[in-house]
Amino acid sequence: MATQGQNTLLVAANKLKNNKIKNTPQRQVILSYLMTSHDHPSIEMIFKYVRKNGFSVSLATVYNTLQLFVDHNLIIEIAADSGGHMRYDYFEIPHYHVICVNCNKIVDVFDDSYKKNEKIATVETGYQVLNSQYEVYGICPECQRKIKEKEDKI
Repeated sequence: MATQGQNTLLVAANKLKNNKIKNTPQRQVILSYLMTSHDHPSIEMIFKYVRKNGFSVSLATVYNTLQLFVDHNLIIEIAADSGGHMRYDYFEIPHYHVICVNCNKIVDVFDDSYKKNEKIATVETGYQVLNSQYEVYGICPECQRKIKEKEDKI
């Protein structure tokens, strides 16, 4: 009986095949990690995960693989965190992101109503819209609590 991880690797392998991307074990593990991660990992986090799982890859290989996946619309880049690290997300189901400007936490909101703006943009500009991303910036509840506790001590 296949484990959840093996099933995810098989799904990743099929997605690579369907997108005519050369199927390598490294690409499978990177894509499967992004398919199951809710952390919106940076390239460094992905690199560490791949190495921890027994694959000898360079940071450049991980970067090139991520760029290949972005080019084939398998994943998206999310705005860089305060440290300047780009974050990545598997984007099979349309959603947008709420990003804490204090701690860089990213939360998915599964509501595709923002996509109506693509139709408006097409009508207004005549562009053939290929895709769009929507990001909301604020302060997460945990950081709000910490800020309030700090202010209360003053």
